[in-house]
Amino acid sequence: MLLRSLGLAGALLLVGAAQAAVAYNGRVHGSFAGHAIDVPVLCESPKLAGQTGSWFYAQSDPPTHEYAHDRNGDGVAVTVSFVGQEAKFMLFVDGQDYNFGNTRADQVTVTDTGFVLTMTATRYEGRGAKRQKVGADPIRLSVDCPRR
Repeated sequence: MLLRSLGLAGALLLVGAAQAAVAYNGRVHGSFAGHAIDVPVLCESPKLAGQTGSWFYAQSDPPTHEYAHDRNGDGVAVTVSFVGQEAKFMLFVDGQDYNFGNTRADQVTVTDTGFVLTMTATRYEGRGAKRQKVGADPIRLSVDCPRR
C-alpha cells in the first residue's frame, strides 16, 4: 500500500512538473457568454506541407489538440486553431464544454499577433423537430500569439 501511495504521489508530481514546464508564449482573453476569459496559452505554428498564410494552435492546458481539458484546475481551458480567416474554438468554462468554429471573415480581425473574434453564438436545445433556439451569447475573444 505504501508503494502504491508513493507511486501515485510521484505521478502527480510529474504531471504538475510537466504543466509547470510549459513555456506559455501567448494569451487568450476577452469574454464568452458572460464569462471572463484570460489565460496564458502555448502557441504553436507547425509547418505542414503546402501550408501558406496564418496558421497556428493556441492551448491553455496542453497537450489537448482534440478537445479542451482543464489540466491545471483553474476552471478554464481553451484550445484554438486558426488558419487564414477561420478560427475554431474548444472551450471548457463553468463546467461546460463549448465547441464552435466556421467563423466568417467579418467576425475575425487579424492583428499583428493573432486575431480578435467578435460574434454571437446561437444556442439550441433538443433534437430533430424538438430543436429550439434558447438564446444567443456574445463572444469577443482576442488570441495573441506573437510571431518569433
